[in-house]
Amino acid sequence: MSSARRPDRPTIRRTPHRPRIGAIALATLVILAHAAALIALAVPQTTTPPAPQTAIEVALITLPAPEPLAPPAPAPSPPAPTPPELQPTPAPKPPVVRKRAPKPRPAPPLAQSISDPVPAEVPEPASEPVAEAATDSEPSAPAAAATSPAPAAAAPLIQARFDAAYLNNPRPSYPRLSRRMHEQGKVLLKVHVAADGAAGEVLVHASSGHPRLDGAALKAVTRWRFVPARRGDLQVASWVIVPIEFKLEDV
Repeated sequence: MSSARRPDRPTIRRTPHRPRIGAIALATLVILAHAAALIALAVPQTTTPPAPQTAIEVALITLPAPEPLAPPAPAPSPPAPTPPELQPTPAPKPPVVRKRAPKPRPAPPLAQSISDPVPAEVPEPASEPVAEAATDSEPSAPAAAATSPAPAAAAPLIQARFDAAYLNNPRPSYPRLSRRMHEQGKVLLKVHVAADGAAGEVLVHASSGHPRLDGAALKAVTRWRFVPARRGDLQVASWVIVPIEFKLEDV
């Protein structure tokens, strides 16, 4: 098998680069440099003159020496206190004793006649001496009382009673727990009996040793009735001691 013959390509001839562009650029730069130098020479340059230097003179002044300060004047001493003047004590005045003028004695009243029923007219000024005479006669009243006989001696006091049969006072109930615990004893109660026979205040004068028994006695005696104490024919209030005894044999 034979290979086909390729057609021949056109031959390109390369010519060497000529240095034209570089020469043009170099010439342009030279021209620009000369133009800049000409412009710089044409513009006038203004120079600022230096400021004149001012000389400053400094002179040292010597201050005079300060004068010594005078010492402060001493403070004036306070004046001595003046002693108070003693005033003479006034002499006590003697008490003035006023003497009471003697009261005029009233004139004796005029005796009225039995036959004349109309009382005699007494002038008004005469009524004042009568009142004064009555006041003068008052101090004599204690003397009259002293001459009266002494009152009779006070009647003896009959004590209140609680054991009268007609009073029907119930006995205190024996607490059930106290019976189980075999508690027994005697309690003394102090009772204030009013004038009408009612029990006022009831206090435990002597305990039985068991609070339950004391409470049962207080509860019962508070509702009791009493025969009140008497002083003569007058019923008076008084205190009485009531004994209450709790025994297991009595249950």
